[in-house]
Amino acid sequence: MAIGCSHGNHADPEALQKVLDFKKEFKPDQVIHLGDFTDMSAFMGSANGNGEPVAPDLDGGIEFLKRLEPTVVLCGNHEARLWRDRLSNNALRVQAAESVIDEIEKCCFELGAKLVPYDGVWQVHKIANFTFTHGTIYNENSCRDMAETYGNVIFAHTHKVSQQYGRRIDNPIGISVGTLTRKGAMEYANTRRSTLAWSQGLVYGEYTDTELKPTIKFL
Repeated sequence: MAIGCSHGNHADPEALQKVLDFKKEFKPDQVIHLGDFTDMSAFMGSANGNGEPVAPDLDGGIEFLKRLEPTVVLCGNHEARLWRDRLSNNALRVQAAESVIDEIEKCCFELGAKLVPYDGVWQVHKIANFTFTHGTIYNENSCRDMAETYGNVIFAHTHKVSQQYGRRIDNPIGISVGTLTRKGAMEYANTRRSTLAWSQGLVYGEYTDTELKPTIKFL
């Protein structure tokens, strides 16, 4: 079972509960959060700390991870802001980033979850014949382009539940799990027409050592 893009306190409580209810019923042995479990707008490169308060965002993200009890947690591009600022020349930014990273690492350690850093196109978690990654491509054909990059792939990032096949002889499939955020919650995205296409969902399925058969579920 895989979900993504819950974005801390921007998450839709109804969507989160549907995810948890499905997990309780389906009882998956692998539960993957595909990243952006926080938003961290204050750590955006252009924000210079002038974003939304960090504490409620972090608390919301950690609380959901604890309720979800994932086996694997991928960092998304929003969490990557923290690791980038860990290398800043600004000591205050370094201290702030390190304190948030410590909380994330502590949560994953206590859950026994594998924490996978975000390193762009190189981020890969494999199950059978599918790659799980946060995602790096954001366009109308992102599922197709991701499939042509990775082969069979399940990702988040685009906030739109969708699937497409890659233009390759092996016919790979790209699947986006969508988002779990509330409509209109993320102010910086509210002027983009593409935001109207955002949708909530998850992906689940059964797998062997060599093959995974995924199914999309809209919430």
